[in-house]
Amino acid sequence: MSEPKYLNRALTWLGFNGRVLEEAQDASNPILERARFLGIFASNLDEFFMIRVAGVRELVRAGLDHREPDGLAPAELLEKIAGRARELSAAAAAVYVKEIVPALRDAGVRFLALADLEPRERAFLDNLFAKEIFPVLTPAAIDALLPFPHVTNLALYLAVRLEREGAEPRLAILQLPRTAPRWIQVGGKDAVRFVLLEEVIREHIGDLFEGHTVAEAVAFRVTRDADFATDDQEAEDLVDAVRLVLKSRLRGDPVRLEVEEGGSDAIVAQLAGALGLACHDVFKLPAPLDLRFLMEFSRLPSLPAPRAEPWAPQPHPGLRPNEGILSALAERDILLFHPYESFEPVIRMLRLAAEDPSVLAIKQTLYRTSSGSEVVRALERAAENGKQVTVLLELQARFDEERNVNWARRLEDAGAQVLYGLAGLKTHAKALLIVRRGPGGIERYAHLGTGNYNERTVLEYSDLSLLTADEDLCADLTAFFNVVTGYSEPLPWRRLAMAPLGLRQRFLGLIRREIDKSSAEEPGQIRAKMNALVDTALIDALYEASGAGVRIDLNVRGSCLLRPGVKGLSENIRVVTIVDRFLEHSRIFEFRNGGDVEVFMGSADWMPRNLDRRVELVAPIVDPEHRARLGRILDTFFADNVKARELRADGSLVKRDGRKKPLRAQESLWHEARERAARLPDPEREAFEPIRKIPNHGG
Repeated sequence: MSEPKYLNRALTWLGFNGRVLEEAQDASNPILERARFLGIFASNLDEFFMIRVAGVRELVRAGLDHREPDGLAPAELLEKIAGRARELSAAAAAVYVKEIVPALRDAGVRFLALADLEPRERAFLDNLFAKEIFPVLTPAAIDALLPFPHVTNLALYLAVRLEREGAEPRLAILQLPRTAPRWIQVGGKDAVRFVLLEEVIREHIGDLFEGHTVAEAVAFRVTRDADFATDDQEAEDLVDAVRLVLKSRLRGDPVRLEVEEGGSDAIVAQLAGALGLACHDVFKLPAPLDLRFLMEFSRLPSLPAPRAEPWAPQPHPGLRPNEGILSALAERDILLFHPYESFEPVIRMLRLAAEDPSVLAIKQTLYRTSSGSEVVRALERAAENGKQVTVLLELQARFDEERNVNWARRLEDAGAQVLYGLAGLKTHAKALLIVRRGPGGIERYAHLGTGNYNERTVLEYSDLSLLTADEDLCADLTAFFNVVTGYSEPLPWRRLAMAPLGLRQRFLGLIRREIDKSSAEEPGQIRAKMNALVDTALIDALYEASGAGVRIDLNVRGSCLLRPGVKGLSENIRVVTIVDRFLEHSRIFEFRNGGDVEVFMGSADWMPRNLDRRVELVAPIVDPEHRARLGRILDTFFADNVKARELRADGSLVKRDGRKKPLRAQESLWHEARERAARLPDPEREAFEPIRKIPNHGG
């Protein structure tokens, strides 16, 4: 049997998360950076089980033979996922126990067993438990005659086996308080000695079960199906519909049970049986469970352990801090590359628009925002100042629904018009349009991005921003907002391409043009950077282009179905992935076009959901200097031989040739941004101030 044309989406995504784990295993990384990556790995895997594994389980349970593009049936895929996820989980637990904890200890940061505490530290914990922890604990007894108590998604529990003379052993479960910190500092403010919350509770657990002997207290955790959507797009109140989804997520079907490896077979069997899980759904792992806490723990400023050198966002040399941003845009477009360059100009443009009496209207999409969003506050202020503010807010941005519901209410209370987009489609486009009355009439200014309007993640994700007053682009954005907020029929676009209204066809046309213009003397070239490549129509077009001699370089962060380097199919295609300090999130598409190079940026990956079921925008970059800059960015990513891995035809990721001079793309790009910022005169550099100093996040 010949090899399938495509790789598997879920398995290649696990390969990406394995790369995140490699960063935690890499002894050349500072120890707090390694700890942070381990927390990111754990968080990624949780979401994978809640969404991807839950979906495959539903197919198996429904008896549907819905095969993946690589030919795997749901049951086969579930088995492969379980095996690979088990390997990764065991490796993650091992790196925590055998490498992270010892390295932290060597650096002066200690996670202690209770037996290692000094008397005064034990006394402190005894007092803390009695006054702060014990009052909020509520054990739940397990009775065969009653329904099993609900176990909340991703919460940490203790399963407690109780014995009493003359009676059968009994079981109770106890949820760790979600309001308490996972780690507890002992020994005073200056001591870097910590105890995990579950160890403190386990030590005192007998206080909750007077008259019984605690024979066993084992930590466990359940992951549930969280892939819910509001199907009722005609609901009278979509906000209320989303609130129901949030409640459902806490009670979705279990898909994974994690138990400390010291737990008895009896407890594991009882828990799995009550949750309706099979043996392959149970993961027995060394303590501690739920390593997500390492993301926040590694950010503690008091820790003396080595951490990554700060890479602070730099000012953009083409936009001076004291320069009027709208007047600057009237003269030239500005391209920003975050987080190397600050997001501050975008925030500044919004704030100025909110206060400028000449600004008539602001129109903006919001997908994911931060908890204390300066973007939303500026929109509120604009509405309060009497401007026409229209916000296209996506209530169903997965895992951000509750925050968006709250923002929707606040914006409406301020007087903004909040709309929820087109029925059945998520609005994923990143767009802002400002309408102003100037001396010569109506003026329009725009921002288009590859990332969210989120001041926190813009310091953690690698993204692009285009600020422009280009007449054609602003006219397209005006039409775009009319399409997605009303009943306007889409007009022929001047510059933009929009999903689901023709974006796939646009990309297919660009690939076809590259094939037509390619020759043996001057082969075509396609270079692209995206988060995922799973659309088989576009992959087939790339295969055809490879066969026509087009050279194709792809930088794909996560899932990739394309099988590169296969003779007769894809020998001219190379796929690399990069995992480093910043999460690679920008999308860039470059086509040689017979020497007249065209470059695009936007919000869409090459996935069916982005092209068919989401509202997305992709824009051409017309400024020659900006096109050249995006080309250099692609050059840098494809030259990386430190953090990059190359995808092989079998789905494996291999390190690139290290014999050449080491080049780490993100480090190189940050140094380039710093050198660009150095062109500013000293007073202007001093005037620049980032939005907020938030530790970088990647993975």
